[in-house]
Amino acid sequence: MTEKIYFTGTIAAIFFSNPSNFYKVLLLEIDETNSDYIGYEIVVTGTIGDLIEGDTYTFYGQMTTHPRYGEQLQVETYEKAVPTSAAGLIKYFSSDKFPGIGKKTAEKIVARFPENTVDSILGAPEELGEILPLARKNSFIKRLRDNHGVEKILSKLAEYGIPSKLQFQIHELYKDETLEIIAKNPYQLVEDVKGIGFKTADQIAQELGIAADSHARFRAALMHVVKTQPMITGDTYIEAHDLLLETIQLLEDSRQVEIAPEYVAEEINPLLEEGKIQQEETKIFENSLYFAEEGISASLKKLIQPSSQPFSDEKILEQIGQVEHDLEITYDKLQKEAIIQALKSQFFILTGGPGTGKTTIINGFIETYAKLYGIDLDPENYHDDVFPILLAAPTGRASRRMNELTGLPAATLHRHLGLNTDEAMDTESNLLSGSLLIVDEFSMVDTWLANKLLQAIPPSMKVLFVGDADQLPSVGPGQVFADLLKISEIPSVRLDKIFRQGEESTIIDLAHEIREGRLPQDFTSRHPDRSYFEASTSQV
Repeated sequence: MTEKIYFTGTIAAIFFSNPSNFYKVLLLEIDETNSDYIGYEIVVTGTIGDLIEGDTYTFYGQMTTHPRYGEQLQVETYEKAVPTSAAGLIKYFSSDKFPGIGKKTAEKIVARFPENTVDSILGAPEELGEILPLARKNSFIKRLRDNHGVEKILSKLAEYGIPSKLQFQIHELYKDETLEIIAKNPYQLVEDVKGIGFKTADQIAQELGIAADSHARFRAALMHVVKTQPMITGDTYIEAHDLLLETIQLLEDSRQVEIAPEYVAEEINPLLEEGKIQQEETKIFENSLYFAEEGISASLKKLIQPSSQPFSDEKILEQIGQVEHDLEITYDKLQKEAIIQALKSQFFILTGGPGTGKTTIINGFIETYAKLYGIDLDPENYHDDVFPILLAAPTGRASRRMNELTGLPAATLHRHLGLNTDEAMDTESNLLSGSLLIVDEFSMVDTWLANKLLQAIPPSMKVLFVGDADQLPSVGPGQVFADLLKISEIPSVRLDKIFRQGEESTIIDLAHEIREGRLPQDFTSRHPDRSYFEASTSQV
């Protein structure tokens, strides 16, 4: 294992600072190091809080070599260097960092706290009342915490094995009480901080001497399982029986101590009563997923309404015929039915496997919709006005493909909804503008994103969701697309005829055969576009 090294020195310059993630690149004039590094200065990089040029710090981390700039220190943790001798402390306290504190006052402070001066002051600030008036005392303590307390907190969090990015997140949440809150109940981190799992909190708890049968430990393990299992199983809930089994496994794996299941089970009801988790029959839900599902249900009730259809089937067919002429294409009976149903419905779903013509129908639907409603499909003519047709997909790649195939503007759902951060998922959605929304690859949309999207759709907007019901489900929890297809009130069409098939291509046919539960006789044969390899389960 590479030895953790340190450099103590003065900040000569801060070359780069990103306020959104605290990433910095700085130049350190070296006073002391335990490394073999030869030089008077070194570039230091990493996630680092506010620094003051000219001040002295100690940085701990690992040496790295940048291909262009050479050797650098990658920071894991750091602390501000504070004097420890009486003379150094007096000089430090009477400096311009602490306005209103002269040399004589500084001498009194050091005399009052002769051992571990800075820590003692921060641990019992009220004792400064004997030396300083209230306003000056508060100002002195604030500046001392700003200059020393944050670094001490971050350093301790690093000792606990918490990554630097999460250190700042924890400090931002708990402020000056960070170490006290963690010392009282380190398992609070599991509930409050995204990215802190049970085992990290349990390691801290073990260092602090918290027993393996602690109520707080059982609660934290239950919360961890409720939060993490949906990302593993794809379900939005966990059965109560499975929750208990998984939690016992987690507790015993973490500390190698046998746990009585009944003691863990006793903690489920208090969590329910406190609203930390939710329950429906035997299903246990993590809060955000439970309320996302509730939100989806409420939004669908508003959106699934009979639409007043201003156009007859004959009129629609007439326009489809014109589109076929313009695009030099001929739709089959099911494709025409899909376009008609989509145009007559306020909310419509189109599904089908690869090569079944979903994109062809999207283009035909847009063209027919534009002709019926007199919409100009040239985005250049709208200037400051909103283009009335919104095209969206869950990923950047899928949205770019929509743009290429339709020639119209397309963007990710996150961009349409203004979701730039994870925290944005917790805010209310602004209503989308436009008259028509088409979302492709909707089978990739998870429960959280579906909830945000459906909240943002105004009742007047026509909606078309497109996807493959047999495609792998979303990475996040839930199978929203498959569930929507089961709702009889939402009209839908499933395409099953293959149109897109390259010469010598066999993959699409094979995919359809497998979906139908069949394997062709030449399944193991070698083809230009596929090969068959046998493998054990462990190799897959």
